[in-house]
Amino acid sequence: MSSAPPSAWLHRTPRGTFVGDEDGQPARLGGATRLVDQLWRFRDTLYVFAASKFRAAHRAQMLGLIWPIAYPTVLMIVMSVVFGVVFKTDIEGYPVLLMLGLVPWHFLSHAWTSGMHALLVHAEIVKRTAVPPWVIITGTVLSDLYNLGFSSLSILPLIAVYPESFHVSLALLWLPAIVVALVAFGLGLGLSSGVLNVIFRDTGYIVDSILIALFWATPIIYPMSRVPGIGHTLMHLNPMATIVEAVRVIVIEGTSPPDNILIALFGGSFGVLLFGVVVYRLFAPVVSDHV
Repeated sequence: MSSAPPSAWLHRTPRGTFVGDEDGQPARLGGATRLVDQLWRFRDTLYVFAASKFRAAHRAQMLGLIWPIAYPTVLMIVMSVVFGVVFKTDIEGYPVLLMLGLVPWHFLSHAWTSGMHALLVHAEIVKRTAVPPWVIITGTVLSDLYNLGFSSLSILPLIAVYPESFHVSLALLWLPAIVVALVAFGLGLGLSSGVLNVIFRDTGYIVDSILIALFWATPIIYPMSRVPGIGHTLMHLNPMATIVEAVRVIVIEGTSPPDNILIALFGGSFGVLLFGVVVYRLFAPVVSDHV
C-alpha cells in the first residue's frame, strides 16, 4: 500500500498546524496559470500565516490591539498641533485630512519593512520546508491588513468632531478596490525588497531612506491641490499619492475619484506589483543559499 505524498509544509505549533502544497508535487504549469494554481494551493497557509503573525505581534504587548488605533491617532494629534496651531494652516478639518493620509501610509510603511525582513525572520521555514519564499512574504504583508482595519477605527471619533468633513455616498464603494491597490503596491515592494535583503543585507538602509523621501513626496500633511505646476503632475507617478488623494476625495468630498487619479492609482500599484514579481523570480532561486 503506497503512502500519502508528503506535504510541502507541515509545521505543528501549540496553537495549530500550518499545511502547504497538499499534493506534494511540483507545479508544471507556466506563467499566470502557475501563479493562480500556487495561490489556490497555498490559500490556507497564507491565511493561517497572516493571522498567526498578527496574533504574535500583539500577544506580548501591554496595550495589544489598541496600538494600531493609538499610533496614527498620536501622530495626527502631534502633526495637527505642529501644522495646525504652530504654522497656522488654513485647511478646514485638517485633522481629518491628516488621518486619511496617515492610516494608509502606516499600512504601507509597515507592510514594506516587515515584508523586506520576512525571509530572514523566518529563515528556518525557508531552509527546512518546501514553502515558496513568496508565501512567507505575502503572508507577512497580508497580516498588516488586520492592522489597517483596526487603525481605520481611529477615524471614527473625528466624525463627531468634524461632521462636515465626512460625506456618505455611493463613492464609498470605491474603498475596497483602493485597499486592493494599496495591498498590491505594498506586496510588490515587499516581494522585491524581501529577496534583495537576503542577498544584499544593506537593503534595509536603502528602503529606510526611500521611505523618508516617499513620506514627504506623498500628500499626507498637505493636500495634493497645494502642489503647484509640474510637481502636481509628477505626483501621479507615486501610487501612494494617488491612493491618499482618492481616499480623501471619496470621504471628504463624497464623490468618485477623477479618472486620471484612478488610472494612475491602479496602473502604478499593479505596475509595482509586476515589478516585484519580476525581481522576485530573478532572485528567488538563490534565496535558500543566503538565509
